[in-house]
Amino acid sequence: MGRKFENLKGTYDYLPEKQIIRERIKSELQSVFVKYGFAPIETPILCMYDLLASKYSEGADILNEMYRLSDRGKRELGLRYDLTITFSKLISSNPNITLPFKRYEIGKVFRDGPVKVGRNREFTQCDVDVVGVKSMLAEAEYMQMTSEAYDKLGLDIEIEFNNRKLLSGIIKSVFGDVSEDMLRKSIMLIDKFAKLTDDELKAEFASLGISTEKVDELRNILQSDFQTLKEKLSSYSDELIDEGLSEIEELYKYLSGTEAVQKMKFAPYLARGIDIYTGTVWEVFLKSRNINGKDFNISIGGGGRYDKIITTFIDDGKEYPAVGMSFGLDVIYEILMLKDTNKNISSVDLFVIPLGTEIDSFKFTSQMRKIGVRTEMEKKSQKLKKSMSYANAINVPYVIILGENEIQAQKVKLRNMSNGEETEFHMNDYEGIKSAIVDS
Repeated sequence: MGRKFENLKGTYDYLPEKQIIRERIKSELQSVFVKYGFAPIETPILCMYDLLASKYSEGADILNEMYRLSDRGKRELGLRYDLTITFSKLISSNPNITLPFKRYEIGKVFRDGPVKVGRNREFTQCDVDVVGVKSMLAEAEYMQMTSEAYDKLGLDIEIEFNNRKLLSGIIKSVFGDVSEDMLRKSIMLIDKFAKLTDDELKAEFASLGISTEKVDELRNILQSDFQTLKEKLSSYSDELIDEGLSEIEELYKYLSGTEAVQKMKFAPYLARGIDIYTGTVWEVFLKSRNINGKDFNISIGGGGRYDKIITTFIDDGKEYPAVGMSFGLDVIYEILMLKDTNKNISSVDLFVIPLGTEIDSFKFTSQMRKIGVRTEMEKKSQKLKKSMSYANAINVPYVIILGENEIQAQKVKLRNMSNGEETEFHMNDYEGIKSAIVDS
């Protein structure tokens, strides 16, 4: 009996019909990234543990999910859990790099955490970051790019956004003078506003020494649209609140009249519970939060401004403001599969079946490939019925059978495999055949 091997939980094999969809997602996103001036880079998957641990406070959940290992030199290593930390290292290691620097990277990351829809242990991130821009123009550009990218993927989205300065100012104004640790824990709890009941939230804050009255005051503020929130905050005097409100208003001004602003929703409770963010933060959701009647309230992308990480890495007295986001390839893939709009996908456009005409068929196949048609040729000596069954099995949309009669007449018939219709072409009319395939 042969040995049976299984994938680790949260890791997957993707056969062609699935990987074609994933490659299309990458290609569509990459085309948008390039359009917005982002250049490609590649960074190591295997990193020093100290590098990976430097991004978060001690005890952060992500550090418990990191895959840790050691090498022959007994050095502590880890597999990267995102692409931001290695990007930060890249900037700090190249002091002569021209700023602003805009990059995109599509690569594997690893987290030993719970497995659920859209969250695997080995997954692909599609990241875009810019370093060296303080202006809110950077955030405005990201909103436009996000809107365009998901449009290209055929997904109707909503971009929830907030500002960490504003949120921090609100917490300090309501709770009083709090420590940085208390501020961090409060932000983590606020990020769960939509998931916790009122009693659960109050119990969590009570464990931090925050009274029920203060939690009610905070909730009252954070359950507001932007204009209402501004009115509620008019009685508070706090520099962070003023800066946060000003940045949001500036973002709205830049995006006024754009398609992106129509997809944006101010969410004052949004925190993206990660320590690194210093300004604007956002997350992307399906607008309907639903796929084919099933709830799907899962983030499919997100990012924000993080002005301190690279500055701390380099530590040369200068500031390195940065903004970045990640598009969730795996969760986007899950959505497209659930939408069931990817049936009969094939990596081949045309399948050529020779009937004793292998030499002529090979030359014909080569010509079709030369003009850009994805063409495969039957290479096994088998009955026509089996070759046709194979073409159906791999979802090839068109087939041409080349026998002696076709070679002598210099005529071929392009068969549409979905409806059985055939169209005749001169054998050398490669462009005509291509047009019929492409235009279908």
